[in-house]
Amino acid sequence: MADKSFGRIVEERRHELGLTQEMVAKKVNVKANYIGYLERGMRHPSQKVVEKLSTALKLDPQDLYLLANPKVRNLLGSSKGGGGTSGGLQQLLKDAAAQKQAGISGAERDALSQLSRANSAANAAKAVQALRSALGK
Repeated sequence: MADKSFGRIVEERRHELGLTQEMVAKKVNVKANYIGYLERGMRHPSQKVVEKLSTALKLDPQDLYLLANPKVRNLLGSSKGGGGTSGGLQQLLKDAAAQKQAGISGAERDALSQLSRANSAANAAKAVQALRSALGK
């Protein structure tokens, strides 16, 4: 699944289930053209939309969230099991010198620590929000 885009996965799964964009939109409580925009990569879905799409399309919510947020997927690495964190992130969190060299602030370190403990898409999303807050975004 990781080698395909979020939009491609949504579109392919919708077709597999024999659903129209309108049908999916109704289940997700959005407009049909928004589903088309998502499928073409013209919009970025919120966490809530990803969760509703995963239910509507019977897809793993964590996989779908990571597809919708490739920066998070790259940060976590390719492993999904065992808490879903990459060894590199764990090493960075344990290495104060590397953190200092990278200019990682205390707030950023705390947010990365939360991200490293995420055991679900919802928890990862909360950690990403904390990271954005720490970065002032």
